[in-house]
Amino acid sequence: MVNRSAALVLLALATALAAGCAGQPSNGTPVVHRPLFESTYSHDLVAPREPPPFVFEAVKDRPGYVRAHSYWKWNGQDFVFVPGEWIPAKPDYRYVDARWERHGDGWHFKPGYWLPQ
Repeated sequence: MVNRSAALVLLALATALAAGCAGQPSNGTPVVHRPLFESTYSHDLVAPREPPPFVFEAVKDRPGYVRAHSYWKWNGQDFVFVPGEWIPAKPDYRYVDARWERHGDGWHFKPGYWLPQ
């Protein structure tokens, strides 16, 4: 009996999630349903064209630091080169460089970030 009750609760939750758990607000304003990953891309910097090729910078290792590689920044009209820089290393983390990703509405900029190892 407990398994059947748990299954019914899960079914009710799944139905509510699929329906969006939202109805019409009392003021008559329509509810806007957002795509699942909308928040992932809604605050992105989007360029209408592909960035220039990656610029390779010759550098030597620097103990205790990680190299954040150069990248191209979109200023609203054109791409601007941003040189790389040394940033202090974080134990048990690796640095992922800034990059551009192509999506249906243009090129999205993804800033660099630290990823736990």
